[in-house]
Amino acid sequence: MTNKYIVLGLFLGKAETLINGQISAIRKKSVQSIDIRETHIINDEVVDQKFHGGDMRVIHHYSKINYDHLKTTFPDISNRFIPGSFGENLYTEELTEKDLFVGDTFQIGDVIMQVTVPRRPCATINNGYEDNRILKEVINSGHVGWFYKVIKEGIIHVGDEMILIDRPYPNLNLYKLFEQGYSAPRFSDLPFLKECLDTNLMDKGWMPKLSALEY
Repeated sequence: MTNKYIVLGLFLGKAETLINGQISAIRKKSVQSIDIRETHIINDEVVDQKFHGGDMRVIHHYSKINYDHLKTTFPDISNRFIPGSFGENLYTEELTEKDLFVGDTFQIGDVIMQVTVPRRPCATINNGYEDNRILKEVINSGHVGWFYKVIKEGIIHVGDEMILIDRPYPNLNLYKLFEQGYSAPRFSDLPFLKECLDTNLMDKGWMPKLSALEY
């Protein structure tokens, strides 16, 4: 695995009404730069504050590898899987959940950001793509994307270099965390989950579930 990647796409979302009547900003539009603050990205709307947003998931990342899996799995609607459509802010060619670890720290220009948790996917994905098959496949494959908290604010641009500068928890694979939450037997590796909890990088979706376990 290399430690340098190129930012191929950046995206901001505005609330819109999806085909089922749901209001969401999941379908984001391409921009040349984004202004990242400690708790949010400027002009990136978060509609459902209860289940989305927060300081542990300021930036959402998805890759070409992830999109290619969806295009191959659903060739009849492959034209719908365009960068930004999965709700991500940041898009690269490489990287998947299996390549990353909780706490991985990257620098892009002046911005420093740290991997927190895999996305917990919901039915909004189906609604965004107007197809009820997508969510199940995303969960089965683990191609859910992941989030970052912001350590240092700044502006990043398309074409910037993304550099891995620290990996403090090399045993806490991001895909394994997702698997523990969604594949049977769920939440079974207690030592692993306790380590994840102790990083203080779990978000408001994962934190309650891990905190409730009996270690």
